[in-house]
Parts: sequence; C-alpha cells; structure tokens
Amino acid sequence: MSEANLCLECGLCCNGVIFADVELQPIEFKCLEFKVQIPATRRKNGQRAVAKLPQPCAAFDGCRCRIYAERPSYCRQFECLLLKNVQAGRLEHAAASRIIRTAKERAEKVLALLRDLGDTDEQSALSLRFQRAATRYEKASLADGKAETYADLTLAVHDLNMLIREAFYPG
Repeated sequence: MSEANLCLECGLCCNGVIFADVELQPIEFKCLEFKVQIPATRRKNGQRAVAKLPQPCAAFDGCRCRIYAERPSYCRQFECLLLKNVQAGRLEHAAASRIIRTAKERAEKVLALLRDLGDTDEQSALSLRFQRAATRYEKASLADGKAETYADLTLAVHDLNMLIREAFYPG
C-alpha cells in the first residue's frame, strides 16, 4: 500500500486535530481569499500582518483536499512523523493505520465531551475549543455532572496530545 494512501486515511493535519491554523504566504492568501473563497484571517505579528488559514480547513473534504494542486506551501512541505516512519521502513503501514484509528477515536472522544459541555463549534480547531472550555470551567462551580465531564475532557485531551506528540508531530 502506498504511503500517499496513509494521508488519505488520516487527515489529522487538516481537520483541526493537529493544527489550529496554517500560516499563508501573501500570494497564497490572495489565491485562497478570492479564487477558492476559503476563509483566511490576517493578524498582526509584530510589524507585518500574518495571514492564517484556520483549521479545520474549509477545503478539507473527508480525507481529501479540494485545493490540493493549489494548497499552501506549508501544507506541501509538511510530512508528519508517522508518514516519515512508514517511508523510512521503521513502521509498517498496518501499524500506522492502527495509530491513525486510535488518534481518530481519541479525537472523537474529545469532540463528544466538548459537545456534552455545550461546545458545538465544529468550525474551530480542537485545541481552541478545549482552551475555551478550560477558561469557562476552571473558574466556574460545576454542577450537574459538568465537573466530571470536564475532568474526563482534560484527560482525553491529554491522551490525544500524547499520541500526537509521539506519533505525528513531536515537539
């Protein structure tokens, strides 16, 4: 099985699980903003405006990129550690597929817990959604099982982040 198929099984770098956004070059911002009409934002970073494509990516369709031929340079250059390990022969494709399934299961658990806590914003990255929940619940008195759900969420995010750090994106 081809390594490219591994990416088609996964999509965690595009669906808001691994990244919260992708930095764009100025020309990429213009292309995405007008030609493909994908929402990108500009934020001040010191002296220059930095354009970012929020994740989950609006061009992500299942595990396929609708703008693959015109995807941002960061997307072109990124190869996760899992893919590199398969390409180098350090990991079998079947083992990588199991890791992807585990990561997706963990991400789905986080999503379900966020929904249980009232966060239904599917257009924001998981890390941002968890940060909002943390801000909301760390100082609030939690009743009606919310404390236990928030504790479960914290552990689920930790488990997911550990797997991402070890298998997909160290550091």
